[in-house]
Amino acid sequence: MRTFLAVEIPEHSRRLIDNFIQIQAKRELPIKWVRFENLHITLRFLGEIDEGRKQGILPVVAEVAKEYRPFTVQLAGLGCFPGPRNPRVLWVGAKQGSEELHEIATELEKALTKIGFKAEQRFHAHLTIGRIKKHCQVDDILAQPISSEPFEADSITLFKSTLRPEGPIYEGLYKFTLG
Repeated sequence: MRTFLAVEIPEHSRRLIDNFIQIQAKRELPIKWVRFENLHITLRFLGEIDEGRKQGILPVVAEVAKEYRPFTVQLAGLGCFPGPRNPRVLWVGAKQGSEELHEIATELEKALTKIGFKAEQRFHAHLTIGRIKKHCQVDDILAQPISSEPFEADSITLFKSTLRPEGPIYEGLYKFTLG
């Protein structure tokens, strides 16, 4: 099964971001927008794992989660990877809570590499809102203001991702409470 670890976003914040996405989608740019139910902050993509590997991950993530207290996150500002000249991914940043997200992601990375996961590139706290299928200008999108109300991040969720032609379906498998 294809899996990842993420911080879930409360419905009111997802609704605000989804409203922004719906307005942008009317422009008919070559962007595959993320659906409302799939909005989250990825901490670590795990890739394809079997049931045995999943069972090995659970205590590792639980151990990291208990080392951190719940914290406040506020999403704000738009950006893209790798950059505005050749954008591939559009995202909303973490104005508040990015330091805590980075610390948790770093500790997950250390713990997971100890049990055989390949090291990943550096972490950047963000919520993906769109994937650009064909080069297009996004400067006017990036210039628009967006900001969520602050919310409490109090857990890490292990998600299963099932790829479908109409887009991925994410299913929460385990929730690890912080603290």
